[in-house]
Amino acid sequence: MITGLDTTTVSKPENVAKKVHIETWGCQMNVADSERMLAMLNKENYTLTDNADDADLVLLNTCHIREKAKHKVLSRLGKLREIRIANNPQMKIAVTGCVAQAEGAKLLKSAPGIDVLVGPGKLDELTHLIKKNASSGVAEMAIGFKKTGNIGKEDTTKIKAEFTPSLNGKNKVSRFVNIQQGCNNYCTFCVVPYTRGREISREPEAVIAEAAKLLSQGATEITLLGQNVNSYGLDLVETGKIPATTNGPFVDLLSAISDLPEIHRVRFTTSNPHDFTKPLAKLFGSHPKMGRYIHLPVQSGHNEVLGRMKRKVTIAEYWERINWLREQVPDIAISTDLIVGFPGETEEEFQGTLDLVEQVEFSFIFCFKYSPRNNTVAKRMADQVPEDVMNERLARLNAMQDKITIKQNLAEIGKIREVLVLYESPKYPGVYYGRTQHYRLVKVNSPNRNITGKLIDVKIFQANKTAIEGSPI
Repeated sequence: MITGLDTTTVSKPENVAKKVHIETWGCQMNVADSERMLAMLNKENYTLTDNADDADLVLLNTCHIREKAKHKVLSRLGKLREIRIANNPQMKIAVTGCVAQAEGAKLLKSAPGIDVLVGPGKLDELTHLIKKNASSGVAEMAIGFKKTGNIGKEDTTKIKAEFTPSLNGKNKVSRFVNIQQGCNNYCTFCVVPYTRGREISREPEAVIAEAAKLLSQGATEITLLGQNVNSYGLDLVETGKIPATTNGPFVDLLSAISDLPEIHRVRFTTSNPHDFTKPLAKLFGSHPKMGRYIHLPVQSGHNEVLGRMKRKVTIAEYWERINWLREQVPDIAISTDLIVGFPGETEEEFQGTLDLVEQVEFSFIFCFKYSPRNNTVAKRMADQVPEDVMNERLARLNAMQDKITIKQNLAEIGKIREVLVLYESPKYPGVYYGRTQHYRLVKVNSPNRNITGKLIDVKIFQANKTAIEGSPI
C-alpha cells in the first residue's frame, strides 16, 4: 500500500452496476491480459464502455517497449484527471502492464491521480486492490513476479465454465491464449525480462481447456502467445511437471490444440529463432490447421550486430530455420522484426539487413528504429547511431519491403485461396475481412450472406500493398 497520496473519490456501492473503460497499448499479450481483467471485473458488476468520460473505472494497460512509453502514460493520465475533476469525481484510475511494473512507486509519485497500479505478474490482485482503494482512499500497488516453483495447478473445470469476453467486438472469431510469460534471454536492447520476469509456462491442460472454452464461445482461430513462445514448457519439463518428449512440449501443445474438432486455424507468436526446432517445422507440413505463415523475428541481417544484441543465433542458423520451413511448406509466408540503427551499426552492417530482406523475401516486416531503454546493456553502448541516419535507413528498408509485399500480393490475383472470415466492416455492411492461410488480409464482398467465422474459398481479383480482394466461390 502506498500512503500519502490523496486519491479519495466518491465510489458506488459494490452491488450497483458500474462501467469500466479499458485502453490497451502494445502487444497481443496485453490484449489477452485486458480481456482477462475484464472477465475479473465482470464478476464485480462492471460492464465495458467505450466512453472514458462517464466510466467508474478507467484501466490503462500499458506497454514499455518504446522509449517514450512513460510520457504517453503521463499524458493520458493528465487528461483523465481533468475529466475526473470537471465531470466525473467518482472515476477510479488503474494502470497495469509493463509501465506499471517498470516504473512502480516512481509513477505513483509523478502521477498522484492513480488509484491502483498493478504489474503483469500480479493481475490476479486487481479486483482486491480496487476494493482496498475504495475503502482506504489511498493508492494501492502490486508489482513483481511469481516464481516457477510457486505456480499452482489451474482448475481446468473452472476455466471451461467461465465466460471470456472479447475487447474487440468486431472480432470474436480469432482469440488469444497466453501460454507463457517472461523471457530468459536478456537481449541487450530488450526490457521484457525486467517488465515480465523470467519464463513461466502454464500447464498444458489449462491451455487446452481455455482454447476449448473460447471455441465453444464462437472462436475458430486460436493464437498462442508468449514472449518466447517456442521455449514453452521447458521449465515444466525441468521441474518434472510434464515429461520430456521427442518433439518437445511446445510441439506437443500445438498438436493437441490443432486436434480440437471446432478449430480452423492455430497460430502462435512470438518465436525466437534459436529455440525453433525441426519438429516444429515438420508440424507445419503435417497439420493443415497450422496454416502457411510464421512470424520469426531476426532483428538484424548481420552477425556482428546479432552478437552485440546477444540474439544467440547467426544468419546461417536463421537461414537453416527458413529452409526447414520451406522444405515442409514451399510457399510458406514469413514475417520478421528488424531493428534499424542498433548502437554501432555501420552502413555495411545495415546492408546485411537489406540483403537478408531481399533474399528471404519476407511477406511483411515490422521494423523500428532502435529505442534505448533503461536497465538495458544497449543503452550504455558507445556509438549510438544519429537519429537522421536511423530515419534514412528505416525509409530504405521500408521501400525495399514495400516492393516485395506488392509483388507477392499481385501474384495472388487469379488464385483461389481458403479464407477465414474474421469480421464485417463496421462502416460498410456486406464487406468482410479475413485472412488466408498465408495470413494475407483479404477483403470479401458478400452483401446477401453473413460469412463471419466461415472458412470459404475466395477467388482473388485485385491487390495492393495492404490487402488483396476477392469474391466467394
